[in-house]
Amino acid sequence: MTLRGRVFVGAGVLIALAGMVLGLHDLTRVGALLVTLPLLASLLARRSVSLEVTRSLSPARVAIDGHADVTLRVRNTGRSTSPLLRAEEGLAYALGDRPHLLIPRLRRDEERALHYRVRSHVRGHHAIGELTVRTSDPFGLATRSVAVPGRDALVVLPRTLPLLPVRGVPAGSGGESASSPRMALHGEDDIGVREYRIGDDLRRIHWRSTARTGETMVRQDEEPARRRALVVLDDRARVHAGTGNGGSFEWAVTAAASITALLLGERFEVHLHLASDEVGRAVPLETIDLALDLLAAVQPSEQTSAQSMVEALEDFAQHGGGLVVTVIGALAHQDAELCAARAAHGLALVIDRGGFDAGSSGAADLTAQQLALGGWCSSVVRPGDQLPRLWEQLVVGRAAHR
Repeated sequence: MTLRGRVFVGAGVLIALAGMVLGLHDLTRVGALLVTLPLLASLLARRSVSLEVTRSLSPARVAIDGHADVTLRVRNTGRSTSPLLRAEEGLAYALGDRPHLLIPRLRRDEERALHYRVRSHVRGHHAIGELTVRTSDPFGLATRSVAVPGRDALVVLPRTLPLLPVRGVPAGSGGESASSPRMALHGEDDIGVREYRIGDDLRRIHWRSTARTGETMVRQDEEPARRRALVVLDDRARVHAGTGNGGSFEWAVTAAASITALLLGERFEVHLHLASDEVGRAVPLETIDLALDLLAAVQPSEQTSAQSMVEALEDFAQHGGGLVVTVIGALAHQDAELCAARAAHGLALVIDRGGFDAGSSGAADLTAQQLALGGWCSSVVRPGDQLPRLWEQLVVGRAAHR
């Protein structure tokens, strides 16, 4: 019941009592009517509303500070015409104020499209929905809220900054090379052959493979194995400080996203590992979209141990190795030594948690020094540091150590 309805009830009770005291039956009837109207309105507001809601987001993935247009399609699935409805769309806090919508009267099975726009400056997977509709009587004496099931999510991707390319990284020996399927199919002697296609030079026919398979085969220049890279992001809450986009965690996610995007663009086979991953093994990322989707969802973890990162470095080395890039917090002395021993000539951005917390503990500097003793190039990250500049220092330093 609305405030107006409660006022009607209160006034009706007083008027009815006054009528009974004064012996004025008409006044008593007026009071009874005022009490009855809100009660009838409450029954009217409780009538069932059958709606079906579907949403489409364009686009469904946006960059930070980008906007998305949401189309909300509302269909009346009830047997009768729905009343005029006021609605409020549920939104995650990061998407701003909740939009207030007006749904017109809908006949049975009629559908109406409503539109609004959302924008976020916060990375993440942000929920959209449920839709809450409010039914009321024509006089505004009573109202009822009904949640219509159905949720969607807007993916706000982490920022990626342009970075200096990494040169001089040899192809890793781990994983399957481009020739592996041909080796399994035709034998080791026939590596570098494929089926004949119209337009191929007949002088490149490989007669031994043709005789063995019964199909015309031609020689093909061997495809080079892809260079491999491992990107490690330390997502442990205990090594980060600050909040929002000015905190060290968002700085680290931006760094990991930018480095991953760079390496995938340079045609590396990129593996991504988080300190919170239970399995100390990184899985290769197939596309930049997959990488950014994963990093969009990353949140600070309550994990305290760095053991998973050490295991990921060891596993990566055992499967052929390659370029190792870490965005980490300060490590214990033993963990830093283990990381340095598991990978030669890695690149490390070490977060100075104290610097982001109005102080400096010096632990990040010690970690950077220990990694440097193991042959790594490392830089300490402090508030205000620009990723492109620090990355350039690491890349140039790596080239000088080669």
